[in-house]
Amino acid sequence: MAPYLQAVEPYLAKYGARFLCRDLNTDVREGSPGPLTVIIEFESVAAAQAAYDSPEYQEMIQLRQPHSDVCLSIIEEGDHAGH
Repeated sequence: MAPYLQAVEPYLAKYGARFLCRDLNTDVREGSPGPLTVIIEFESVAAAQAAYDSPEYQEMIQLRQPHSDVCLSIIEEGDHAGH
């Protein structure tokens, strides 16, 4: 994971992203997302999608995949499921 972690932080900075939360001791009560939770803020959903879809990041994924299982979602701020 070290090569991925070294590459991903400067990469995300190029997209104006910032880490809001990185927690290695997530208290998971239901489901199985794993013990690590990371929340990254981007300027927009489009910026997050562009960062994920870029060929550069797709190569970085190869550094991470042998060492981790990931549940990744891109969401927009706000209550979009409220009644």
